[in-house]
Amino acid sequence: MTTSEPTPGTAGRGRHADPADPEETAAPAPGTGASAVTTAAKPSRLGAGAPLGRHPAGGSLLLSSGLLLGLFLAPAVLGRLDFALTDRATAAARSAATRWPGGGEPWFWPNWVALLAGVVAVVLVVVALTGVRLPDVVVAGLGIALAVTTARAAWATLDVVDARIWDLLPVFAICLTAFTLALSGVAHWRSPADDDPGSGAGGAATAVLAGLGLALLLLLGGATVAHVQAEGLGPAGPPQDVAGLLTVRADDAAAADDLADPWVPQLEAAQVPDDDAATDHSARHRARAGLLPVLLVRGDDVTGGGLDDSWWLSVATEGFATEAEAQQWCADAGLAPPRCVPQQLAD
Repeated sequence: MTTSEPTPGTAGRGRHADPADPEETAAPAPGTGASAVTTAAKPSRLGAGAPLGRHPAGGSLLLSSGLLLGLFLAPAVLGRLDFALTDRATAAARSAATRWPGGGEPWFWPNWVALLAGVVAVVLVVVALTGVRLPDVVVAGLGIALAVTTARAAWATLDVVDARIWDLLPVFAICLTAFTLALSGVAHWRSPADDDPGSGAGGAATAVLAGLGLALLLLLGGATVAHVQAEGLGPAGPPQDVAGLLTVRADDAAAADDLADPWVPQLEAAQVPDDDAATDHSARHRARAGLLPVLLVRGDDVTGGGLDDSWWLSVATEGFATEAEAQQWCADAGLAPPRCVPQQLAD
C-alpha cells in the first residue's frame, strides 16, 4: 500500500488544502533556523478610502469646514436682525467673510483665498453627507488646501493683536481653530484598514452643524462683550472724555507718522465739544475698528479741510500715492462721499 506525500504547497495546511490559496507563512530558509514569519500584506488604502463620516480625518475637517461656513454665512444671517449685538457680530464677521454671499470686506486674507477655503469646505460637506468614498490621497489634498488657506487668515490674527482690535477676537478664534483642525485632519489622512458599513452621514452632519453653531456663538459672544464695554458697563469701556481720545491718538501716533505723505481714506469725522460727544465718537471709532484697521487722528493732524483740534477723525491705515487712488479705494469699498473722503496727514 502506497501513500502519497503531501506537496510542498499543502504541507502543514491539511490534505485538502487548495494549492492556489495564498500562503499565510513563508517557510524558513534551510539551515537558517529562522522561524516562519507572516507574509500576508495588508491591502493598501491609498485608493480605497472611506466615507468622511467614518474617516479618521473626517471629524476634524468637517468641524473646520463648519466653522468657516458659519463665519462666511454670519453676515447674511445676522445682518437680517436689527439688534445692536447682531450688528456688531456682522461687522466683525465681514472682516474675514467672502464678498458673497454676505457682502464681506475681507482683510484677514485676500477674497480669492477666502473663496477657495469656502469652496473646499463646501466640497467636504457635500462629500460627507452623500457618503461618497474618496481615495486617501484626495482627502489629504483637500485637507492641505484647507490648512494652507486658513493659515493665511490665522497669520493675519497677529495684526489683530498688534492693532488691539479686540472686537475681532472671535474671528481670530474661528480662523485659528479652523487652521488647527485642518492640520489635524491632514495628519490623519489614512482611512482605517477595516471597512465599517454605513456612510456616517449623521455624524458628519453633527460635526458640520457643531462648527457652524460654534462660529455664530463666538461672534455673538464677542459682540456682547464689545457692546458692554462700549456702553461703559465693563472695566474697559470707551473713553468718557477728550482725554480718553487723546490716549487713543497717542497710541496711534507712530502709525500715523508713517502715513504723513500718502493720501488716506477718512471713514469717520466728528466735532467733539463735550464729554458726551467724545463718548459717541469713541463708540463709532471702535465699531469702525471692527471692520478694518483704523487710526484715530485729530483735526489739526490733517493738512486740508480747515479742521481744528475740536475735530476727531478715523482714517484707514492704508496709504495711497494720489488722491484719486484713495477715492477709488472708497468706491471699491462701497463708501461714497461724505462717508469716505481722501485726507492727507500733516508731517
